[in-house]
Amino acid sequence: MTTQIKEQEGFVTAILTQAVEDARYSGSSEFDLGHKVESISWIMNGDPQFKEYCKLINVEPSYIQNKIKRYTNTRITPQQKMIIERMAEKEAARLKLKAEAEENKRKKQLEKYNKELKKVFSINVLQERI
Repeated sequence: MTTQIKEQEGFVTAILTQAVEDARYSGSSEFDLGHKVESISWIMNGDPQFKEYCKLINVEPSYIQNKIKRYTNTRITPQQKMIIERMAEKEAARLKLKAEAEENKRKKQLEKYNKELKKVFSINVLQERI
């Protein structure tokens, strides 16, 4: 086995190990809870990238998923749930503001386009009259 392949396997193993550790997080940091939720979803829902990483190190995704189900506490505590709900509310508000800003930008572009059309139309009408 080449050194490069061993390094890649080590890197992929580190990524999978970190995902499992993130899924086990029991604290209350918003940043780390975000990683916990993403990791649980990534592993347990069989994300294509997760499956590819498992394939690279010759491990069945179900092996890791079953080990997590049986031996790892990935439960979300009531305190974590409240924090995650707050995080979700903040994200929803952020996305709403972003959508509103994009809508306002589209409206301004449409107004500008309509003004340009009116100018062109006015010029054409004037030229026809001449």
